[in-house]
Order: sequence, then structure tokens, then C-alpha cells
Amino acid sequence: MSRVAPPHGPPLAKVLARSLALIAGVVFVVNSVVVGLYYGSDPRALRSEVVLTQTQRLEQALDGVTLPADAPFRAIYANYPQAYAFALVGRGAVILDSMNPDLIPLGAAEIAADDWITRVDRPGDGPLFVAGHAFESRDDGLRMVFVMVEDPARLMWRAYLNEIYGHVWLPILPLVLLLIGANTFLIRRGLAPIGEAAAWARNLRPGAPTSPPPDARLPAEIADLVEATQRSLDRLTEALATEKRRAAEAAHALRTPVAVLVARIDALPPGDMTDRLAADLAALSRTVQQVLASSRADGVLVGDTDTLDLRRPAETVTAALAPFAHGKGVALSLALPDDPVMARADAEGVELALSNLVENAILHAGQGPVDITVGPGPVIDVRDHGPGLPPDAQNRLFDPFWRGRDAAPGGTGLGLAIVDRLQQAQKGGVEARNIPEGGAGFRLSYPSA
Repeated sequence: MSRVAPPHGPPLAKVLARSLALIAGVVFVVNSVVVGLYYGSDPRALRSEVVLTQTQRLEQALDGVTLPADAPFRAIYANYPQAYAFALVGRGAVILDSMNPDLIPLGAAEIAADDWITRVDRPGDGPLFVAGHAFESRDDGLRMVFVMVEDPARLMWRAYLNEIYGHVWLPILPLVLLLIGANTFLIRRGLAPIGEAAAWARNLRPGAPTSPPPDARLPAEIADLVEATQRSLDRLTEALATEKRRAAEAAHALRTPVAVLVARIDALPPGDMTDRLAADLAALSRTVQQVLASSRADGVLVGDTDTLDLRRPAETVTAALAPFAHGKGVALSLALPDDPVMARADAEGVELALSNLVENAILHAGQGPVDITVGPGPVIDVRDHGPGLPPDAQNRLFDPFWRGRDAAPGGTGLGLAIVDRLQQAQKGGVEARNIPEGGAGFRLSYPSA
């Protein structure tokens, strides 16, 4: 059974940066819509923009005072002869070049104003728009007359997009992107002390030496939280040390009378009562050992540079528990790889956890063997061939003092709880499962070295 970390959301800096980006995006879109509605409600201004665009394109295409026959400018007038027309007019209202002249009203070429646009209503036909524009950069008096009957080439739409681009996207979009980038940088920089405080808090452990708080200047609220956390941890560490000391003192005080009782029972004549007393005393001795192990479980510390070959504690535990397994009629086997199996773990912590698993397996194995396997990877597997895990063990297997209905006599329900605490202290894990072929399997896992 593995412990599942509680779910958590994204970092606060990312949340704030996303929120600001969303706000900036909404402002940009709203501004685009408002400006778009403003320009879309003024078709005369859009027509003027169309005339200006066509004039600029024509001026760029001119070769002196003539327009080359293959100029790309002519394409729209050739493709839509019933919709658009233009005339290039010189001094004296002389038409130097034109396309689709039938659409140009009489007298339009004679209007000498620099810029003008008008609507001409035609009986029986729709209106047409006529405009004139003088080339300001020229001194030869060259002018252009432009006519639009319909708009199949969507010149009005292009003018509308140009207005949006020129008045919204071009000036505002870079500013929005700059603000988003600057805000993201400032948010991350401003929240960096909070991240350091969170990293400091994650590394705190009751009973372990308390590292100094971050050196960064923390916001007042976070500084208060760090100080309160330190005070709470100091009180918790003190209470834990007192609890461990009392448990260890009680267990040590019991070891001497237990040893005396063992010696006296060994001196009794053989018999059923003697065997029962010896079994009860063995259970009491295991309880004392488990209380001692429990008092040491929270004191296990593993540094980032502490490495261990998992084959070594497996050999030690197997040798120590072989007599106990033989006395129970259980065969104990150990499978080791040829190469070292390195892990970041504490030797005493691994031995304590593995001893509890193997003892538990021996007590529940019946007459079947107990197999200990190291690897592949930084794991140790313990398997018995007994009845397996009971159905009610799914959520309570590692709870202190919990024992299944069919648990072997003489246990206390502390063994697996101690294993779980030891593994948490070493940033490892413990998993339990039923083996399809029969029996139960436990796996101790550790961080790779």
C-alpha cells in the first residue's frame, strides 16, 4: 500500500501570470471590438481609406507618367471590369491611362480638387462611388480618379482590417506583450522568497535538526508564518523527543526482567505449561523489541550523499532471523544479484523495516517458505506462501495496533506500522499485495543512489 500525496494546484506565480495575461488579452480584445465597431460604423472613412490605398499602389507602379501594361496594379480592374475603374489624369483634365472607363461618370476627370469622394445615384441601377486624389509627392499635377460600383474584391474589408491593424494591433499588441512579460518577471521575482520559504518548510521534519529559514527578505505575512512554523516545529520536536525517550526507557527497563524470565523458564522441566510460558515470553520479547524499533523509527535520517548496498542489510537480517524461522518450521531463502544494488537509505532503518516484514511473513507463512529478493532496482521483496492478505486489510494494514481477524497469535499490530514510518522517514515506500499463486508479497522501495 503506497501513500498518495494530496493533490495541489500550479505554482502561485504561474496562476498570477496567467490571470494577468488573461486580463491583458480581454482588454486587447475589447479594445479591438470597440475600435472595430467605431470604424465599421463609418463607411465613408473606409471608402476614403480604399481610395488612399489604391492611389498609393498606383503611384508605386508608375513609370514616370505611364503605368506599365503588366503592372500588378491592373489585376483587380481586369478581374472585375463591372466593379472597379480608374483613370490617370494629367493637367488640363487629359486622361493619360484608364481601365473600365465606361464606369467613370462624365466630368469626373475634370474635377481639380486634391481629395474628394462622392456618391452617384443611377436610375435603375445601384449607386456608385467616385473619388479623386492628387499625388502630393509629384509636381506634374497628376491625379487619379477611382470608381467602385460593387466590392467583390473586398477592398472595404481590407481597409477595415488595415484600420484595426494600424490603430489597435500595431500600437497595442506589442505593449500588451511587453506588459505580460514584465509582469511575469516581476511576479516571479516577487514570489521567489515565498518559494524559498515553501522549500524550507518541505524539508522540515519533527525530530530532525531545523535548518535556518531563508535569508531572503520575506513579506511580513510569510515571515510571520515561517516564525510560527518554527515555533510549532520546536514544540513538536520536544514532545516527540520526550515520547521517544519514555518509550525507549520503558522498553529498556523491560528487557532485563524479560531476560531473567527467559533464563528461569529455560530452567523449568519440560512440559506443556513450560512451552506455553516460553511462547508467551517470546511474544513479549518481540513486543519490547518493536517498542524500541518504534522509538527509533522517527529518528532515521538519510542525507543526500548517504548510499547503501541493499544486499548487505538483507544478508544481516536473513542471518539474524534464520534461527527464528527454523524454530517455526519455515525455510528462509535469500536471492541476491551479483552486482551491488545501491540506494539512498539508512542501514539501520532498512534492517528494522526488513526484520519486521520477515518476522511477519514467518508468522503467517504456515509451513511454506519465505523468500527475500533484492532487486532489480533499489527494492527488496518479501514473499510468503501463507493464506495471503485478508479482505479487510486493504485500508488498515499499516495502522498501528490493527490486526486482522485471522492474524497469528502473539502479535501486537505494530510491525507493519513501524515499517511504514521507517519508509516514510527514508523517503521510500512500502507496498503490499496478494500473490495470484498464493501468499502475500511486500516490497520495500528506496530512492536510487
